[in-house]
Amino acid sequence: MIDLVWLVPALPLAGAVVTLFAGKRLGKTAGWLASALVACAFVVATGVLLDLVALPAEDRTRVVHLFDWIRVRIFAANVDLLVDPLSVTMILVVTGVGTLIHVYAIGYMEGDPRFGRFFAYLNLFVSFMLLLVLADNYLLLYVGWEGVGLCSYLLIGFWFERPAAASAAKKAFVTTRIGDTAMLVGIALIFVRFGTLDFGSVLHGAGPVLAPVIPEGTATAISLLLLAGAIGKSAQVPLHVWLPDAMEGPTPVSALIHAATMVTAGVYLVVRSHVLFEASEVALVVVLIVGLVTALYAGISAIGQDDIKRVLAYSTISQVGFMFFAAGMKAYAAAIFLLVTHAFYKALMFLSAGAVMHGLADEADLKRMGGLRRAMPVTATAFSIGALALAGVPPFAGFFSKDQIVAEASRSQGVGVWALALVAAFLSALYIARLVFLAFAGERRSATEPHESPPVMIVPLGLLAVGAALSGAALGLTVDGGLARFLEPVVGAVLGAPGGLSEAALAIVSVVLALSAVAFAWIVWGSGKVDWLALRAGPWNSLQRFMNRGMYVDDAYAAVVEKPGKAAGRGLRTFDERVLDGAVNGLGALVRSLAAAGRRIQTGVVRSYAAAFLLGAVAILVYVGVRL
Repeated sequence: MIDLVWLVPALPLAGAVVTLFAGKRLGKTAGWLASALVACAFVVATGVLLDLVALPAEDRTRVVHLFDWIRVRIFAANVDLLVDPLSVTMILVVTGVGTLIHVYAIGYMEGDPRFGRFFAYLNLFVSFMLLLVLADNYLLLYVGWEGVGLCSYLLIGFWFERPAAASAAKKAFVTTRIGDTAMLVGIALIFVRFGTLDFGSVLHGAGPVLAPVIPEGTATAISLLLLAGAIGKSAQVPLHVWLPDAMEGPTPVSALIHAATMVTAGVYLVVRSHVLFEASEVALVVVLIVGLVTALYAGISAIGQDDIKRVLAYSTISQVGFMFFAAGMKAYAAAIFLLVTHAFYKALMFLSAGAVMHGLADEADLKRMGGLRRAMPVTATAFSIGALALAGVPPFAGFFSKDQIVAEASRSQGVGVWALALVAAFLSALYIARLVFLAFAGERRSATEPHESPPVMIVPLGLLAVGAALSGAALGLTVDGGLARFLEPVVGAVLGAPGGLSEAALAIVSVVLALSAVAFAWIVWGSGKVDWLALRAGPWNSLQRFMNRGMYVDDAYAAVVEKPGKAAGRGLRTFDERVLDGAVNGLGALVRSLAAAGRRIQTGVVRSYAAAFLLGAVAILVYVGVRL
């Protein structure tokens, strides 16, 4: 099955081609075909996993050569696929969660006039992401990297007739291009330094092995340039601003971006390239700071959001921040552990939010919800399971993955960093509990009579709920659990630093913190004893607006970048029209004037021409006579 790994990206690619060109004729079958092909890719990925685990741990790396790609003098790049524990983990997440999102989308997108095209884009998105995580060299990875960027543009702006959706698609594309450009420079530096872009040649051994090969300054430059690309794709501070606006796309798109594809690509890149980061004394510190700051920033911002999908968008920014934070502490297995469990519970919550909107005629404002647990008990239960997993309440997945990262901070980073990580974890439980209570508890505030979604949308919720509930325990109760051992050939052995509290004490602190956040959210937003709407209009209005606007980061970009940029553009346009075009147009006008005067001279009368000739001859004779 390892030799057939090329089928994993090829199957959804084939689905994209078929549904793009025959989607209208296929009708609803296009959705089932697209879903079936991703499911087949999951089956192949499972077979690859079984083949891989049958091998000895030290032999679990295989390169499958497909064909030669580029040969230009000393530069060579092949289309080779890398099969190892990290890439197999990623393809299982992408295809497994992606299949459920595809099936859900059949019901969600029913009746859309571009139904077939939607599934073509969705299949293409999955195919590019699979190429990204299976690539055996940085150039092929970059092809997948740019491919998911293209698909995100197509899917976020799928309802392009809506100005907000079209604008959000452009914003996502332009913002991520900033990081992607830096990443491309980093890839070029890798080739200049190593003479190759193959992972096997660049990322060999552990960090100290690279020390004689690459100076620390070069390693720092390469790592930070790659990190810039990761920050853009994974929506980390300061290139996070595109992700909340990306909620303008259809909900299945949001689920796919946040849970299984684009946003996780940055985490994968950092973990895959961790040898380069470890060769620098600076890079991993930057990764840690970016992750922790992002987790705190997005957690605070999520509390102030009223749109149900924007709460989840800021939640994703925060949770991915935890993954970067873990990578910065060299806890790579913990970062991937959270990536896997997050895929289950974040996909579950996004699809549940889509079911809520489906049942409320596309209403997304939490102020107009409430009491949905009675009208939509299945959706309410599914969302609540995802929320408990995110909050870190045992025995759900987040308790074993996210809080493991907080525990690692206690062991290796000191009290200050651990305290900040605890605050970020508390905020996670607080904002998601607020959402649950506003949407599903209390009295109904919606004008629309809510209803449950059809089975094609409900069944994926049930399967994802099982994953959100059980994946944490299944993948390992501790950092030395099954997933960590499986990833060890790629990321190295897990080394727990001494110090900090015991495992039991850390677990108790995490649980108490999560339950305290839920209790506080109940008092303010769920109990009915506090008029939270009145609070919004009172002295807390400024704080609410501050959080709702994402701490005005977008506004700052508008003031510092957008407005001056537009003013400069208008100035250049004026210069072009009045100076550059003006000079050309002026010369043309002069020629036209001379031509008009010349037309008046050309009378067509021979006597006039003879008289002019005679006068000219006389003038010449007079001139010559005067000169003599």
